[in-house]
Amino acid sequence: MPIQALAQEIKIDRPTSGGKNIGYTDLGNAIGNLITVAFVIAIIVVLIMLVLGAFEWIVSGGDKEAVGKARNRILNALIGLAVLAIAFALAQLGAQILGFPNITDKIILPTPK
Repeated sequence: MPIQALAQEIKIDRPTSGGKNIGYTDLGNAIGNLITVAFVIAIIVVLIMLVLGAFEWIVSGGDKEAVGKARNRILNALIGLAVLAIAFALAQLGAQILGFPNITDKIILPTPK
């Protein structure tokens, strides 16, 4: 049995702009940032829906149908917030089970050099 395997080294050229590397150097960093951006966008959408529901409630003028619509919008936004919190907790749990310290940290995946 051979003790050592002599394999060819793989080099991947990264795109550069003015001598600086652009883009991500590894897939793990890109995935971690994508997850973070997705959660931030989802939280912003939930907050917008809450504010919109509150605004609809204020301008309803006592109309029961308009108040009901506003209440449903606020309730749906709160349910969305709860689902988002559960999804974040499950993502954190999954990351810990897979050995990553935190989903928002850099996920280190093997990359060719």
